[in-house]
Amino acid sequence: MRPLLLLLPLLLFACAPKRAEAPAPEAQTPLALQVRVVEAKQGVLEREVRASASLQAEQDSLVAAGASGRVLRTLPAGTRVRAGEGVVYLDPAPFQEALEAARLNLQQAEANLERAQNQLLGNRATLKAQLQAAEAQLQAAKRRYEEGQALLAIGALAPLDLKALEAQYRQAESAYQNALEALSRLERAEDIRLLKLQVEAARLQVRQAERNLRESVVRAPFAGEVVEVFVKEGEFVGAGSRAFRLATTERLLAKLFLPPDQASALSPETPFLLRQNGQEVAARLLRKTDLPGQTRLVEVVLKPEGRLLPGPAEVRYRVRLAEGILLPLASLQIRNGEARVFVVQEGKAQSLPVRLQAQEAGQAVVEGLKPNTLVIHPVPESLRDNDPVEVVR
Repeated sequence: MRPLLLLLPLLLFACAPKRAEAPAPEAQTPLALQVRVVEAKQGVLEREVRASASLQAEQDSLVAAGASGRVLRTLPAGTRVRAGEGVVYLDPAPFQEALEAARLNLQQAEANLERAQNQLLGNRATLKAQLQAAEAQLQAAKRRYEEGQALLAIGALAPLDLKALEAQYRQAESAYQNALEALSRLERAEDIRLLKLQVEAARLQVRQAERNLRESVVRAPFAGEVVEVFVKEGEFVGAGSRAFRLATTERLLAKLFLPPDQASALSPETPFLLRQNGQEVAARLLRKTDLPGQTRLVEVVLKPEGRLLPGPAEVRYRVRLAEGILLPLASLQIRNGEARVFVVQEGKAQSLPVRLQAQEAGQAVVEGLKPNTLVIHPVPESLRDNDPVEVVR
């Protein structure tokens, strides 16, 4: 019985129906990765630059007194004046007295010159007559002296008498020379020239006195606002001392200092924006000037196109970085110094190399990509070349 019991489980297993075998699994298609794309566009990448500027008057001058005197009155600070209008007034009395004295001195010098010129006309005839008489006396004295020498040679004249004749001859010669010199001096008119110089000096004194009288009023060299007055009524001010400060407060200039490489990128076409106390006005480039003795800074002067106040301000402007294909910076993969983008071709991601030209504020300019190309953005971390993708909007 025992062998039959052992064969029974085997017979039951052999008679049991067979189960259907499970089919082999088929190869599964990878799921497409959903991505978004941006269209590559031709454009220009710019950078916004901010800098500090100082708004100053277009004209700002410290006006000095042109003459010395006592201050009679002044205009108050804050007064708007026209060009040539008086601001500080000195006591004019001393200047008027000096002018009158100079004019009297000129009249005296002119009178002396006229009198000398009249005397010159009368003296010329007299001096000519005196010269002719002296010349005749000289000839007679010379003739007598020569005759005396002849008489002395034959013993008809004593040596002492010849000495007397020689003295008369020398005296006549001296008188002739004096007369000749007097006429020559008259002809040279040395006294007249001296008197003419005195007249010119007197005229110069008159012009100086007139100028001092005009300078007794310290005037505005240009139209503007009296910012500050440095003198007070009643005090004495010296010539050359500062009297007041004048500025064109309604016409301001913005000045900033930039390194040469930044300043060189600016042009009259560069749009500037000045911001002060919440107010913004446009500005244009007026000039660029290298600072003397400086190699690192350039003074940039802007002309505001709106009204601002003197003081600090912020300057904003945009600098052109590069021109080319514009893309979001996040659409680039940069590894080992090489930049690549993924484009969609026939439902798959294709990696393309590009050259990065510039980047700024999340934007980039690249080369090596055609305009209107659909570029995957942002790039998923798991994306690889030839991965199936599905573009979603």
